[in-house]
Amino acid sequence: MSQEISSSRTLHRLIYASRQAFTPEMNPNEEIDGLIRASIRNNSATALTGLLLVHDGWFLQALEGPAGAVMTTYQRILNDPRHTESRVLSAGPASGREFGDWNMCARRVSAADDAILDTLSQRQVFDPTTLTDLAALRLLKAVRGIQDRTALSA
Repeated sequence: MSQEISSSRTLHRLIYASRQAFTPEMNPNEEIDGLIRASIRNNSATALTGLLLVHDGWFLQALEGPAGAVMTTYQRILNDPRHTESRVLSAGPASGREFGDWNMCARRVSAADDAILDTLSQRQVFDPTTLTDLAALRLLKAVRGIQDRTALSA
């Protein structure tokens, strides 16, 4: 039992990709904004941090925090009809938080995000399910760096 409790408090990171599944009557921008607001609210209550990348019909997200909270949140995502074709790219203990400054940082890729686009354009079509665990983490860390620089210059 004590081993179970200690593992639930260990810092875990889960990176997953899922395809956006919006119905025609949904407004994708409003849905994504709603997802972000709910994530910030829910994650702050459960000590989760992370980053969400939204691009070309895909979500690529890192979740960090206690193992139980990470898995509960991912289960909620799996049950959310706005996500489909979800695939875990990486999951397990983490030595530290990579995205600890945010309950949830979200970034939509725009033409102004040249560094992100350069990274994404190394592939013909953006399909995050084909990324290795290391490549997914590297991409999300690059997005974090751009987000940090953008926030500093604002």
